[in-house]
Amino acid sequence: MPDSEKPKQVNNNLQNVQFGGGLINADTVNAGQIGGNVYNIHFGQQQVTSDNISLSPQRKQQSQQERNSLEKAYVLQSQRVDRIRKAWVIETDPSRKFQYEQQLQAEECTLQELAGKLDAMEQYLQANDFPQTKEEDKHEQSPKKQETETAKYEKEIFISYAWGGDSETYVNHLDEVLQSKGIAIIRDKRDLGYKGLIKAFMEKIGRGKCVIAVISDKYLKSPNCMFELVQIAKNGDFYDRIFPIMLPDVQIYNPIERIKYIKYWEDQIKELDKAMKGVSAANLQGFREEIDLYTEIRHTIAELTNLLRDMNTLTPDIHSESDFDELSKAIARRLDE
Repeated sequence: MPDSEKPKQVNNNLQNVQFGGGLINADTVNAGQIGGNVYNIHFGQQQVTSDNISLSPQRKQQSQQERNSLEKAYVLQSQRVDRIRKAWVIETDPSRKFQYEQQLQAEECTLQELAGKLDAMEQYLQANDFPQTKEEDKHEQSPKKQETETAKYEKEIFISYAWGGDSETYVNHLDEVLQSKGIAIIRDKRDLGYKGLIKAFMEKIGRGKCVIAVISDKYLKSPNCMFELVQIAKNGDFYDRIFPIMLPDVQIYNPIERIKYIKYWEDQIKELDKAMKGVSAANLQGFREEIDLYTEIRHTIAELTNLLRDMNTLTPDIHSESDFDELSKAIARRLDE
């Protein structure tokens, strides 16, 4: 994901937030209200199966609007969870820390519900992209075919990489080889449409069952790439869901070199913090989220690079020369689980 296109930030109203001195007020921070209560979005008679026939233009537009509302709600709720998690991390009082933990669990459940609704709506829209007549449905839609189409949405393969240079050249080759094998990967340049929400797309990558991560030096210094890597870790089963390829310029196998990445993000935090202090607080909407992201990367990069260096990822040349055979087999095993 290019860093020239920063994740769109939504300005939550976080009145009365007291990090280290009180709980975030759930009544004040309401991520659910976007032109109505998006948590109550329902699909009525819609079903994510091949029984649906073509949507009318009006119904399709309405469904797309609901999908967009869910994406915005997910972004807001994700930001809300991040803020509560940060408050929980820095809280020192045991009783308040316990309260934060309980609140965090509840908000994460809400986030998962939103993710489920968002995925269901996307499946519904995709299922209606290829309409069939009722007569065709009657003869062609066997239970086995319905099961196949449903499974298709559970077998998405994403790729996370830094744009430009050797990284993108390698990804282009990887993409071409996998497609020739019938393995379709979801890639931002191809699948994130005009005016698509960048942060929501990156969060979807973070939830993916299979994520190919082409790691380079540029990747580990990119806010957007590191945001995706952190999201993969946050959603659990990091080892099972990530399929890394380490490019030659990445330096994580030597501890001294690995520390340089930590130092890099510490310098980024200091530089941004210094710049923010020279501007009125009234003009800093969105910048606070940037420094929060840098701080989160700083806190997690040591652990993430340690996990990556412990994996036998093979070299880029070995992957290329074998037409990514081992990678393809590993992905297939994961999708069959």
